[in-house]
Amino acid sequence: MVEFVDEGAGPVIVCVHGIPGSVDWFGAVAERLTSRFRVIRLDLRDPVEDFAAPARTAPLAALFEELDLSDVTVVGHSFGAEIALELATLPRVARAVVIGQSPDYTVARIPGFARWVVRPWSVRLAQRWTPGFVIRLGNRTLFAPRFRYASVPGLSEAVVRDFRSAAPAGLAYAVGERAAEFAARPLDARVAALDVPVLAVHGRHDHLYDATATLDRYAAAGARTHLVEHAGHSPQVEQPDEFVTVLAEFVRSEPVER
Repeated sequence: MVEFVDEGAGPVIVCVHGIPGSVDWFGAVAERLTSRFRVIRLDLRDPVEDFAAPARTAPLAALFEELDLSDVTVVGHSFGAEIALELATLPRVARAVVIGQSPDYTVARIPGFARWVVRPWSVRLAQRWTPGFVIRLGNRTLFAPRFRYASVPGLSEAVVRDFRSAAPAGLAYAVGERAAEFAARPLDARVAALDVPVLAVHGRHDHLYDATATLDRYAAAGARTHLVEHAGHSPQVEQPDEFVTVLAEFVRSEPVER
C-alpha cells in the first residue's frame, strides 16, 4: 500500500521525493499550491526488492486508478525523477517534471569508489551510529552555499529522520546499479520518447550533477528547462516561490508540439 498526503483541489500534481527523502521535501510546494491545485505527495520509503523505476511504478499506477486521477502532472525530485518519467507513459498523466537529476552519470560528481563503499550493511551502520549533526553536515552539499537549514521550518530534523529511515538497499542502488541502468536508458532518451510535455528544473549550485550540461541535454530531447540560480540539488526546497511559479505556469500552459 502506497502512503500519501492528499491536499487541495483543482488540477492534480503528484510529487515523488528522492532518496533519502520524504513528503517533507515537497511541503513548501504543497503549502503554496493547495489553494489552486490538488497536490498528492507520495511517500516511497517502504523497503522494496527492486528499485528500478518500472518496478516501483506499478503500485503507483494502481493508486492512480484507485483515486481515479486524470490530467496528472507528475513531479519527481532526484531519485524520483525516473519514476516520474515512467509514470508519464500512463494515459492518466499529462505532464512530467524532473528536478535535480541528470540524464545519466556522465555529468555526475559522485565519487567512483562510492559504489564499493556504500553497501546495505554499511548504510545500516551509518544510519544507526552517525550523529545527527554529522548527517546534517554531510547533507549540506544538497543545497546552495548560502542556504541555511533554519530558513525552512523542520528541514533540519527531516534531513536526519529521512536518512535514518531510508532503505539501505536503495542508497546502495543509487550509487551502483542505477548508473548502469541510466547508461542503458538515459533519461533524456526517455524524455524524447514521451508524448507528453516535460519540464526539467535544476539548481545552478547542484554539487551532484552539472546544471548546464544536464539542462542542455533535456532541451535537446524536447523538454522545457528552467535554471534556478540560487539553488543547489533541491530547488523546490531552497527556492519554493520560484519553483512554484514555474511549475504552475507549466501545468496551465498548452501542451507543446513534440
